[in-house]
Amino acid sequence: MSERSGAHGLLARLLAALLAVGGSLPASADIPLPDRDREAAGFAERVELGPIEPLPAIVEPVSQDGAGRLPRGVIVETEVAAIDPVQRQTVLVTQTILDPARQLRGVEVHRPEGPGVDTQVLEATQDTVEIDGRRVVRRHYRWAVQALRGGEVTLAFQRIDFDLVGRAQSEFAWVPVARRLAVAPLPAHLPEYLPVAPALSLRDMQVSELVAGEPGEWRFLVIGEGVSEKALEQLLRAQLVAPTGLRIDEPSIRLAPDQSRAESMGPLAHVWEVRFSLLPAVTGEGEGEGARDARLPALKLPYIDPTADKPGTAIDYARSESQSVRWQAEPAEQRLAAIRAAVPWVLAGLVGLLLLGLLARAGFRWWSTRLDWRRAQQELRSATDPQALRERLSGVLAGLPQPMVSPVRSALLARGAPTDWLEARSTLERLRFAGDEADDEAFRAARETLARSLPPKWFR
Repeated sequence: MSERSGAHGLLARLLAALLAVGGSLPASADIPLPDRDREAAGFAERVELGPIEPLPAIVEPVSQDGAGRLPRGVIVETEVAAIDPVQRQTVLVTQTILDPARQLRGVEVHRPEGPGVDTQVLEATQDTVEIDGRRVVRRHYRWAVQALRGGEVTLAFQRIDFDLVGRAQSEFAWVPVARRLAVAPLPAHLPEYLPVAPALSLRDMQVSELVAGEPGEWRFLVIGEGVSEKALEQLLRAQLVAPTGLRIDEPSIRLAPDQSRAESMGPLAHVWEVRFSLLPAVTGEGEGEGARDARLPALKLPYIDPTADKPGTAIDYARSESQSVRWQAEPAEQRLAAIRAAVPWVLAGLVGLLLLGLLARAGFRWWSTRLDWRRAQQELRSATDPQALRERLSGVLAGLPQPMVSPVRSALLARGAPTDWLEARSTLERLRFAGDEADDEAFRAARETLARSLPPKWFR
């Protein structure tokens, strides 16, 4: 018993010694260390925020209401541009956070959401404004929201967490009040990709210079709200028919680098740049040497105006007129086209030359006939007596294109000899046998009649 009591006393003394040594070591796991950023009486203050119960949805477009805890002086305002939008109409939703004390180090904001709601981020900006003579830090968040179905739709805002300057942990969070949207439904037969916008326009139709066999470009701008790349592609494919001689490829659609053209339509409008690749054929129909032409199709982009009395019952259109384009064929085709164009002129020239030759031949024959007739007249007039006149007349008649050798009166009459000419020939025959008794006056009259009335047609 005494040995057991001695052993217990030794164990107690050893345990006391060990406890004495242990008390001199720092026990960091049991002592909360002070936080460098947030101190409360030299020790860190742990804050735990539980779940926040959102407020019931309201129908007011602008509200500063919400549930949770805001930093002192901070104001959160939410604004929905349209509480009663049309189905698939794009609505601008804005969230503004004002920080008069400039105490916010960071803010965690998420896009609004809800069943049947699509949200796209537009922008997040921060600037400093003057309110009531004070410089206030303003954070601005914007979203484009579409209700994809008709009826009552709830647009809920997400929890906002705030980080304050000089605080390691956030003890502030806020859930803005949700909105109850009364969405007007669209007719079920309308395609889902049909834009819902107050206005849509086609601008700046341009076609690059076209060369046969080389790719060109047709480009234009589409400006409006609620337009997407998919919607534009569907709308353009449904109506784009390439003209003969010109191939049109699939469209290339992207947001234009310069969005200033859409500012006049509001913050929800965008400028889309549409490009088509064109391939002109080396052959085709056209006017002019080596030229080809075609007409680009007119475009009609349908859209639904949400401001109409009954949206969707009537369709509006953004329109562009058809456009004529022209290009030059490749060199071989140009030469062939030039030849085809020249053939009618060559044929006309040949016909003209033929006609000119015929006219020249006819003119030469007429002139030659006239010259022979004049020469025969002079030869007859140069005769000095009846015998000489008789011989020369016989030589003239024998030398005709259709000779007449010793013709009788009936033959001469059949050939169209004038009556006075025949009478003069008869007079010449009498005078030829009269000898020296021939009447000179009668001879000269007969000679002149034979020369003057000699038919020109006999020389043809």
